[in-house]
Amino acid sequence: MNAARRVVVALLGALALSSFQVIAATPDFVASESIRQDAATSATEAVAMAKRQFDIALDGSEASIDDVERALDRLHSNYVLATPKPSDAQLLPFARAFGAYVGEVYRRNHGAAWGTVTLNGTDYAGLRTDTGVNVWWTGRVLNRITDGPDNNVAEFYRRLARGPAKE
Repeated sequence: MNAARRVVVALLGALALSSFQVIAATPDFVASESIRQDAATSATEAVAMAKRQFDIALDGSEASIDDVERALDRLHSNYVLATPKPSDAQLLPFARAFGAYVGEVYRRNHGAAWGTVTLNGTDYAGLRTDTGVNVWWTGRVLNRITDGPDNNVAEFYRRLARGPAKE
């Protein structure tokens, strides 16, 4: 089940970048003040977690997304070496915190709203960018931790920030 979910999340992430118009055209987002507040709290937790566990100072800047990627790379390295592998439930606090942090940096710099995003019929706490793209940052970060550098969060952030390709 976990592997299947990760495949779906990876495919949805690829679709979000390659098909902005398709995702933007669907009524699959409901803004939520409580999710925004939860994201702000989780982002603050990420700052403390990064300092405490990785000696990384996250400052809310776009440049700090590369620092998040370095922390996620270390988490992935630990995940690869772990026997038995940590469950998704054990990794979720990291995924939520760092996902919220990256989402908050994006929201502040490029415009977005927190709320419920519906991806393949399932609802998640996520972000809708001002360009209409839904992003489930928690899932993206979880994939980075478990599946590795092919799910580079900093690269995804930069592609998302550039916006859809002009035709």
